[in-house]
Amino acid sequence: MGGLYTGTYRSILASLKNSWENDRTRLLFIIDGVFINAAAVLTAGIFLSGYIILLGGSDFLVGVVKNSAIWASIVAFFSFLIYERLEKRKKLLLCLHGISRFLLGSVVFFPLFINNNKINLILVSSCVIIGNITWAIYSVGFSVWLMNSVPKESRSNFVYQRMFWLRISFTIVTLVMGKVLDLFNKSYEGFLFVFISSLIFSLGDLIALANIKEAPNIVKKETKINSEIFLEPLKSHIYRGFLIFVFLFYCFLNISGSFSTVYFIRYLDLDYSILSAFDVSVYVFMIISIRYWRKIESKHDVKFVLKISSYILIFEFAVYAFLRKESAMLIFLGAILSGIGNGGFNIAIFTYRYDIMPEDNRTLYEAWFGAVYGISTLVAPVIGNFFIKTLPEISIFSLKFNSFQINYFISFAISLSIIFFSFSGPGKLRVMKDIRRGAYEI
Repeated sequence: MGGLYTGTYRSILASLKNSWENDRTRLLFIIDGVFINAAAVLTAGIFLSGYIILLGGSDFLVGVVKNSAIWASIVAFFSFLIYERLEKRKKLLLCLHGISRFLLGSVVFFPLFINNNKINLILVSSCVIIGNITWAIYSVGFSVWLMNSVPKESRSNFVYQRMFWLRISFTIVTLVMGKVLDLFNKSYEGFLFVFISSLIFSLGDLIALANIKEAPNIVKKETKINSEIFLEPLKSHIYRGFLIFVFLFYCFLNISGSFSTVYFIRYLDLDYSILSAFDVSVYVFMIISIRYWRKIESKHDVKFVLKISSYILIFEFAVYAFLRKESAMLIFLGAILSGIGNGGFNIAIFTYRYDIMPEDNRTLYEAWFGAVYGISTLVAPVIGNFFIKTLPEISIFSLKFNSFQINYFISFAISLSIIFFSFSGPGKLRVMKDIRRGAYEI
């Protein structure tokens, strides 16, 4: 009888310990989200674009370097060959994290030693691109680490919870640092403060990640990577359709989106206080909309959230088609649409793709997603730059539209068509399939 009580007692203790470990892991991943998003927002978007513009960078350079965080994932495509052979990945991930964040944060120090902006632009662009490539390789492994650490039944709720806190993080940081840049009159000293702050946040994130235990990854040592395994994601008709949607949607969304910060800073001459208020408005509406998107997902499904949020998201660009200096405050209407749309879209596209991946080969599927996403955002600024350089200014009913505005309208119109045909089109044009019967059917 005593043995029975002892066994029960040990079972209860093991259950409590396991529950505590799971809660601790989730908490540390939330802290990670808070730190890394605070760090990342300060070396991207308006802050990175503003810094390159301060150094005299061209519109095209700003667009390409700004998007490098995304298209760098093309290079990271083959990282799955490394990850699939590693049962323990944590040390490699921490090393990649540290290298990437150091490269991205330290670009602000070059003008202290080199008094030539042309050389500085080359060095800054190179460090940002290399840093983002390293980060893309890290992200493939990290995403799998994160999702493997959370039970499938509670995964969606955890993603929503983590997203809530990280959005609060970069909302506050963006607002504060926008004010800092204006206090420094958009000078180099202001950017120095911003990028050093990013390095400090990155260090905090590295410490949080170092304290998370990593579960061993299943490594099939007898399996060799061949063309059949390599092309497996393309053989799944559901995942293949998803990749087609990802490429087309992000490509045509970014033919204009790649140049938004350039248009806002250089051509509309908006203060960083206004730009940070714009970003904060986006984040606030993301946060507010999370609970409503969660309810919609529970009532329908994640694919429905993806479709509706896509439609809302693209109307931001319809608003920008009417954006000029005299109507600059329209950016806040765009911010509302962007916040509500991204509030559902960013979570849904993350959850959806993990729902349609097999449990034992996620790194390869994630690498394919990253590569397709990256190619789309590399092609996008080339197409967008062509439109901006060649489209003439036109007048309709006494309203003038410059090439940036026309580009926004083209982006909106094509993206609208892509969403409609992907989710509701006839036959093979409807590439976004139902996932109720299983995702990996070929």
